[in-house]
Formats: sequence, C-alpha cells, structure tokens
Amino acid sequence: MDRLNNERKKNNLPPAKPCEVFDLLGGTSTGGLIAIMLGRLDMGVGECIAAYNDLAAAVFGEKLSYIPVSIKGLESAIKQVVTQSGASETDLLNDGTERGCRTFVCTVDRDTKDMVRLRSYSLPDEPNIYATICQAALATSAATTFFDAVSINNRTFADGGFGANNPVDEVGGESANIWCSEMGDLKPLVKCLISVGTGNPGKKAFEDGMVKFLSETMVQIATETEATEKKFIARWCKHFDEKRYFRFNVDQGLQNIGLDEYKKKGTIQAASEGYLTHVAQKFRQSVYIEDFS
Repeated sequence: MDRLNNERKKNNLPPAKPCEVFDLLGGTSTGGLIAIMLGRLDMGVGECIAAYNDLAAAVFGEKLSYIPVSIKGLESAIKQVVTQSGASETDLLNDGTERGCRTFVCTVDRDTKDMVRLRSYSLPDEPNIYATICQAALATSAATTFFDAVSINNRTFADGGFGANNPVDEVGGESANIWCSEMGDLKPLVKCLISVGTGNPGKKAFEDGMVKFLSETMVQIATETEATEKKFIARWCKHFDEKRYFRFNVDQGLQNIGLDEYKKKGTIQAASEGYLTHVAQKFRQSVYIEDFS
C-alpha cells in the first residue's frame, strides 16, 4: 500500500486504504482477523499492524503451559481493537450497510465440521448468521490448538484454519457467488487477485511437549497451504502468467517462529522486507502497482 500510495501521490491522488482499493477481503484464522481490521473496521495498514501487535502482546504475553487456553483473553483483546477503531463491541459484522469493500471470514461449525463464511454483507441464496464483529473475529481466529471454541447464536465454531488454512479457494468461490452466480465464470472479471501467506515454518524437529505439538501442527498446515496454492495456480495459470494473480509468502527467515512468539516481530519484519526486496518480488510488485495506479 505504501508503494501504491506513492504512485497515487505522483498523480495528485489522495492516499487510499485497502478497503478503498479492494472489492473483497477474505481470510481465515489470523488472516481473517486482519481482513476484518482492514475491510470491516476500515483500518489503514499501519493501524492494522499496530493493533495486531497490541493484540498479540495481550493474548500471548504470558507463556503458555497448557491447551486449550481460556478464550477470555483473546475476546478482551479483540473488543479493545474494535472499540479503538471507533466501532462498538456489539456492532454486527453485517449491519445492513452497503460498503464498497465486502469482508468475510472462514470458520468451522464444530458439530457438522462444515466450512462457514461469516460475512459483512448479504447474499440472496446464503444464510445470514448474525454475528457481531467481535464474535466473527473470535470464531475465525481462536485456533483450536490454543483456545476453546466460540459460541454464536447457539452454534459452536472453531477457527477456520482446520478447514481452509489457505482460503484462496474460498475467496474465489465467494467472488463467484457475488459477481457471477448465474454464469459462474469469474476469471474474466478479475483484475487482480492477491494471496498472502504466513511464511514457511520449516521442518526442524522440536523438543517434547507443547512446543513439539505446535511445531508439527504448523508444518502440517504449511504443507496443506502450499498444496492448495499449487492447485489454484494450475487452474488460474493464465492470470498468474499475465500478472493478475499474485502469491506472497516469505520463504526464508520465519522457520521455527510459532504463533505465540509475538516478541519476534522484528525478525518477522526483517524476513518479510528481505523477501519483498528480492528482484523477482520487486518486479511482481511493480506490475501489481500499475493495476491500481
């Protein structure tokens, strides 16, 4: 967004937030929480990063010794993020307001094991689950490896990561439901589709106990995530070749950094910046910027 806004400035245009650039933001788990911050709460990227850092410190400030952890700490941190953005903790994710940027998050129904999309908008043929912003954020981000499940209107949800670690297919399916439900051919309508990963966690063996359990889980998630990506690229190869589909996923430097290691944000930032300054990524970014300038 910094590079995009630099280009906008050259053209005498005001800076834009992600919600003013994208038509749809979707995510699962941490990505779902970020989608809500950027899309439903209208945050800028800088605001979102600061809010997420505060949330991570509040939730993971004390070393975890057992699982699952009480949901109350995460719930309190999310409510603070929501209220500090200017919204109320009782505001609905879908409050009936028509917005330029639609937002949805993935979660899993604990009883049926079905993937569920919680939306900030309504679709004619889809059920509307009346979740608050806080409930939706909890439902998508309360990873079952850490937290208890979440209840919304007598239904119980677990984080979407166990059904869609990489939600790119969910974003594609949701886009088709919104803009081409009758013809079903989304590809001609897509100007730019961006998929952002959480980085390669590596495959190094850890000690016994919880750390080992979490590390094995992260490797399994990473494997499934990249497999999903390869299948998606195969189906969208023309968009990939034409620089209309982008996948950003840090490949080095994030190995062995767990979900709860928020104090290593400097390492995460350095690895991400190193990845983005790679020559190939510079080229991809420059093409991407042209699409929005």
